[in-house]
Amino acid sequence: MYYRVNALLLPGLISLFAWIPSASASDERLTFEKDIRPIFKAYCFHCHGEEKELSGALDLRLKRLILKGGDSGDAIAPGKHADSLLFQYVESGDMPPDEKQRLKPDEVAVIARWIDQGAAAGPEPAGEVKPGDFLMTAAERSHWAFQPIHKSKLPDVVRLSQAAKASTVNPVDAFVARKLQANGLWFSEEADRLTLLRRAAFDLTGLPPAPEDVKTYLADESPEAYEKMVDRLLASHHYGERWARHWLDVAGYADSEGYNDKDVIRADAWHYRDYVIRALNADKPWDQFIQEQLAGDELVKATHATAQKLVDQDPAVCDKLTATGFLRLAPDGTGSSPMDPALARNQVITETVKIMSSSLLGMTVGCAECHHHRFDPIPQEDFYRLRAVIAPVYDADKWRKPTSRRAALMSKEEKAKAVELSAKVKKLDEQHNQIKAEVTQLISERVLKEVPEADREQAKTAYETAVKERTAEQAEFLKKKYPMLDLLVPGRLHLFLARYKDGKELAKRYEDVKAEADKLRKQIPQPEYIRVATEDTQHLPETFVFYRGDMSSPESEKIAPGGLTVVGSKTENTFPTNDPAVPTSGRRLAYARYLTSGQHPLVARVLMNRFWMHHFGQALVDSTGDFGSRSATPTHPELLDWLAADFMEHDWELKRIHRLIMTSRTYRQTSASHSEKALAVDADNRLLWRMNLRRLEAESIRDAILAVSGELNRAPFGAPIPVSLADSGIITVGSGKVSADRRELKRSVYIQVRRTQPVTMLNAFDAPSMEPNCERRVSSTVATQSLALLNSEFMREQSVAFARRVLATAGKSADATKLVQTAWKLALSNEPSAAEMQALEKHFQLQLLEYQAKKVKDPQQEALASLCHVLFGTNQFLYVE
Repeated sequence: MYYRVNALLLPGLISLFAWIPSASASDERLTFEKDIRPIFKAYCFHCHGEEKELSGALDLRLKRLILKGGDSGDAIAPGKHADSLLFQYVESGDMPPDEKQRLKPDEVAVIARWIDQGAAAGPEPAGEVKPGDFLMTAAERSHWAFQPIHKSKLPDVVRLSQAAKASTVNPVDAFVARKLQANGLWFSEEADRLTLLRRAAFDLTGLPPAPEDVKTYLADESPEAYEKMVDRLLASHHYGERWARHWLDVAGYADSEGYNDKDVIRADAWHYRDYVIRALNADKPWDQFIQEQLAGDELVKATHATAQKLVDQDPAVCDKLTATGFLRLAPDGTGSSPMDPALARNQVITETVKIMSSSLLGMTVGCAECHHHRFDPIPQEDFYRLRAVIAPVYDADKWRKPTSRRAALMSKEEKAKAVELSAKVKKLDEQHNQIKAEVTQLISERVLKEVPEADREQAKTAYETAVKERTAEQAEFLKKKYPMLDLLVPGRLHLFLARYKDGKELAKRYEDVKAEADKLRKQIPQPEYIRVATEDTQHLPETFVFYRGDMSSPESEKIAPGGLTVVGSKTENTFPTNDPAVPTSGRRLAYARYLTSGQHPLVARVLMNRFWMHHFGQALVDSTGDFGSRSATPTHPELLDWLAADFMEHDWELKRIHRLIMTSRTYRQTSASHSEKALAVDADNRLLWRMNLRRLEAESIRDAILAVSGELNRAPFGAPIPVSLADSGIITVGSGKVSADRRELKRSVYIQVRRTQPVTMLNAFDAPSMEPNCERRVSSTVATQSLALLNSEFMREQSVAFARRVLATAGKSADATKLVQTAWKLALSNEPSAAEMQALEKHFQLQLLEYQAKKVKDPQQEALASLCHVLFGTNQFLYVE
């Protein structure tokens, strides 16, 4: 018999059931540190322990403090939750007082069980604990992400060793195989060669394999064919473009300041983007990569006063200064916002700290700006320790607006040309002024002849006297009696020349010289600018904790620069306020070296977790930007640590990690869900018994369309392609038309990133929103994506271009079968099945008949364009197996 339950009753029933413990739950022994303190920390500490004044004189941070009770008496009665005042308050909803911050029913139930079990607690810190002191428990310090990175011995999996025969077992496979075997599972079959080629091409370059790449790979029958294919992809300049996009997401890269509706353009931010692409293509070690971004100026000993001179003297300095653009990526309204300048400055600094911490530490440090972190062992002081690290480049007292944080770039050849042309222009300007003065003198003589002889000498004397030196009598005389002379100056000469027959000829004498000067002036090379982080050595700012985040209420004690206290003592990660060994404060350089010393427990783990995610579509730790107490549990913790340790041991080289991961059996599995047992045991594939099917990211979809249509402009680097609002209301690349240089058809990484104007097509496919950065993209599947592919003018244009490419490849005389096969192979890099061929041939023939009936100019091309449009919208095109 089936019972229908009123949906309106479900919330109440669920709440009721939360109070009914299962047999296993009721048997579990709860402790204060593990089960209760995190709840109190999230909801109660702010009033009951973290402030210097306790609310109700009750401190909930330790069990012994709870037992002391408060103004209302005993807080708990161990063994009797119903008699415990603390429980009564949270159960009734009276506490916390904010309705939006009430405890969940299951959390209230946990508190009840803990009290009933006797309110157990582990060892607590001895001595007096004052209100406002930050307490960090041993349990919090023992969190997996805060432990030293340990490189475990590789597991010895017999079945894997036997399968590998004489070859060496890939370390990735060793860890994955052990977990699979423990769950009664095993690897899926290896994907076919073309599937692996397409997978690797998109992973490493963000583009589909070109026909010549397919031909080269299939022709190579050597045992190392796959490895050589991976190496070719890693050597492509498209590799840097693809993997730069991943880092630009977490760095918060944008070509506009954001902050408000003005969203002012950052005309020079793109140099940082190109720096990232160059660095990744060159396989720059990531420890160096991080150090340059945090402290490139300190590495080359550049200050605000000397940066430009160093750039002029040594082009190599430019690269490291460009890298510091990382610290200039946060939304910044200090040059455009009408709001309180002090508040705007403070917001820029806060957002920069957030970007630093989420990108490199995988921690939500920004949550500690106003109070101790609600969930993680991050005191409010830690936020300001990090703020002190960057304070010299974001000096709130000596603030430099975005336009003042730049250095000019010019090559020696450009400088020499600029000097040469400027000298010529100067001479022409002098000649122009001289001729104009002579013509002015000539006209003045003509005008004076018109003055009555009685006044002529007085008028001449007054006119020839400089305006500022004329007496009041002279000025009055000219103004009232001879205003023509009063107005006769070189700037108004054209008004007088019209009175004379030879006026045009006289004007031509100096206008021709000016035209020549203007022509040369346009040829003078103009500098480009890079956004840099440099310090003013004349002023070293001080940092204070802001009470409750209020910048108008700084506390009295100065804060020294440093890292997170949970991963080391203050002695270990507190840095000099002003290092005498360098011309700058040295704070950021000390911090960067500390992060990349190989001893920090977070940096390599966070990076490796993201690298893994970009290969498999899911991370080993799902919460890529939060490794704190509420982070997801690592699916393969020993593998993550092994990879992180190996990464650091081998000079932080990313391309080596790519090879290691991509040559593993784990990576080369098919994505087909063929095992009923595996689906039953691990439906989400957390154990990696197959490869994940992944939708292409927004940029890869656009780039793949352009690559397949043959329209992709593969030129690297350069200023961003502007975006604009089309008449249809969408944000499009360029003006909607392709210019002569075809720059609008460059890869998507070169499209201008406007915080308030994301390109409509990219936005439809989950392009990131930089607020202030994007530590992980979402991947949605919604109907509007298909509509965007169907109705876009861009899609129509590229489908026609694709059709032309198919016709050029197969030949105009090719039959329908040949055309369909050619289009499929160009789009998807494999062969269509019989059923796919039949469906596409039928579509082509129907479209051909329709266009023939309409008597269009080229019915074959139009029908083929329709088929190409269909291929662009298929799952095979939009997804990677």
